[in-house]
Amino acid sequence: MLIPKYWAQHKQRFESLETSSKPSKQATIKRYGWSDISQMEALSHAKSRVNEAHHRWLAGEDILRRERKEEYNEGNSIPIREEIIDKHDFPENELSNNSAAVTKLIVTRNSYGAQVANVDNIAIIDVDNDDLLRHIYPDDYNHHGFMPTFLVNQNNPASKIKIWFFVVVFILIASVIAWLGLSWLWLLVVMFGATAYSWQQASARDKTRAQKYADDAASLLPYMTDLIKKRIVNHPTECFRLYQTPAGFRIIATHDVVSPSDNVVEDWFAYFHADTNYVRLCQVQQCFRARITAKPWRMSEVENNKLAKDIPAKDFWFDFEDTEVERSIEQRQDALKARKQWLADYDKYAKNYRACHYVESMAGKEAANNSKVQASIDDFVQWHDRACQVDKALPMA
Repeated sequence: MLIPKYWAQHKQRFESLETSSKPSKQATIKRYGWSDISQMEALSHAKSRVNEAHHRWLAGEDILRRERKEEYNEGNSIPIREEIIDKHDFPENELSNNSAAVTKLIVTRNSYGAQVANVDNIAIIDVDNDDLLRHIYPDDYNHHGFMPTFLVNQNNPASKIKIWFFVVVFILIASVIAWLGLSWLWLLVVMFGATAYSWQQASARDKTRAQKYADDAASLLPYMTDLIKKRIVNHPTECFRLYQTPAGFRIIATHDVVSPSDNVVEDWFAYFHADTNYVRLCQVQQCFRARITAKPWRMSEVENNKLAKDIPAKDFWFDFEDTEVERSIEQRQDALKARKQWLADYDKYAKNYRACHYVESMAGKEAANNSKVQASIDDFVQWHDRACQVDKALPMA
């Protein structure tokens, strides 16, 4: 688990020498650098990465010229770039039987302002409703997840027939009007009537889609509960805690510590249909993640304009090094001040929401209390539940 404290970026323009066989060429290379020591160390690291890319470019390699600021989970060796808020070691009680801390937790602030728990060896499995719906009802949901394909499939022959029917009808009406010398207002009347009819049909389909999605989503909790129960029957030493999130489920394995690269974790991800983006991030960054505060756009304060939807100064890491946009010191300071105020407001309002709801715990018949690691797992679970406010009667967001 690598979550650096300091970040920097360096950009430099290069030009190769012209030879008799090769003309000169130019390239601007930008790389990020990181460090747990200081900002200067991060900048030095960024410069060394630029130099390394420059040498590869001179050697004729087709390199990535500029790294995007949001890019850190695509297997490109860039660590998680999130502001560190707090760190914990578990077990918290130094007087426990296992006094040596075996679990490390880093709490970060993600790109849209929510707090995230990053833990090195306690498996957290994130499952989205849409992934489950596509798995359970493959004929009804497309790859975008939200809409039943039997209602929106444009390849449906019936849909094409309807489109051609309207085209032919309008051509015939226009021909009759032209032949009889009638006013073209009649065509407008027919067009408005057809539009109103189509709008009514589309609204009815939207209601049908929404109702079907709601009904199918309501069936997912029993499905997930049954899935875990079947798992522990076949793997009686395993234990899981199930939580429901605003758009899916969260599962925490509570019987042992594991690494994201362990085979059993890969098995869990596949068995529980974990979110593919989450799986990739866990494997690349070698940690498990769980959002512990609300997503801003789900909070009523955003709807009521008490809180802006987007966090200001998302690129605050690079405010004093960014050569792409010329900004005055006053503008930078104003942006950072707005960010600080937004964070204070967000943290205040976020206390009115819970990140997930605890459902139940399920344990296999042969599950044993592993005293070497159980203290760290229990302490982390208690911390997680307090941070997410799972037991409070609050709306989920």
